[in-house]
Amino acid sequence: MGKFPRIVEWVLKGEELAGKIFKKRHLPFSVVVLAIAASSYFVYSQPSFYAQAQEERKIETGNGLRLFAGYGGLAVESTDDLKYTPAKEIRKPKGIFQKKNDEFEKELYAIVGNHPIKEMVPFIAEKDRTVAAFIIGIAKKESNWGKRVPTLNGLDCYNYWGYKGAGEKGVAMGHGCFATPEEAVNVIGRRIEQLVNKNLTTPSKMVVWKCGSSCAATGGQAAANKWISDISLYFNKIVKKEA
Repeated sequence: MGKFPRIVEWVLKGEELAGKIFKKRHLPFSVVVLAIAASSYFVYSQPSFYAQAQEERKIETGNGLRLFAGYGGLAVESTDDLKYTPAKEIRKPKGIFQKKNDEFEKELYAIVGNHPIKEMVPFIAEKDRTVAAFIIGIAKKESNWGKRVPTLNGLDCYNYWGYKGAGEKGVAMGHGCFATPEEAVNVIGRRIEQLVNKNLTTPSKMVVWKCGSSCAATGGQAAANKWISDISLYFNKIVKKEA
């Protein structure tokens, strides 16, 4: 069958010997590592006669090290010290970015108090701060944070922004009707994000939310100026907090 099976047999015997050496600590660690490296080089230098790699074998040395042997030679892995295991995946701690969201949530809860929009705060806090600032500011102006809202069959449509596009529940009282607070925040957030990406990054630019193509049809410039002023009150609190 060629040299390869004998090579693997030799490597595996060497592996067992290395394990015994580690356990008895007859030789310094550096000497054993050199021996392992030499065996790996020898195996890698042989011609490949088979497409399939041999099954990997493992030996626990009992001193915090683990040996692996297979088609590619020998490898050493530490069972208790990451500096000997550079290939081991080191996962990022869960919640590493959660603290920032939690702090933003607390900030938003403090602003909206006990208004109905508080139910949406966890979803709003996930948005970009500028987008979140518009969500909060516009909702205050258009519905007093959920106290003046369209309803369907007596149920809240969660439309606190005067949005006229259809929601999952269609349209009610001339405005979109959303099925859940999360849907509402996601739909409104996406629309505001589109406008922010077009450089509508201040309340004076975002006045198109109220006016559309012409403020004359929605109360004139005086009403537009009042809208800008009211939105700015909360928008600036949230955006400047980050700065």
